[in-house]
Amino acid sequence: MKDKPDFSYEDFEREAIKGLYEKKNFMGENGVFTPLIKHFLEKALALELEQHLKHEGGNKRNGLTTKTVKSSTGEFELTTPRDRNNTFVPEIVAK
Repeated sequence: MKDKPDFSYEDFEREAIKGLYEKKNFMGENGVFTPLIKHFLEKALALELEQHLKHEGGNKRNGLTTKTVKSSTGEFELTTPRDRNNTFVPEIVAK
């Protein structure tokens, strides 16, 4: 499995400013701020899984899955981590 490229704040900032001048939406599938929100949520979910695994012996990471997140301003795809025993229930972004 290939690692995702690291999130670059400089690239985000450049693209966000460009998007604002192009009158793009703030949120939603192609929203200006969607990459930033997506980055924060994915990091938070990874940390949440890490904490879950510390409390559950013998369980390990088991890849990633994609889910569509619906918000009041539109939808976007989010990559969420999974655990081998399928006991991880995220609190930040519910299943």
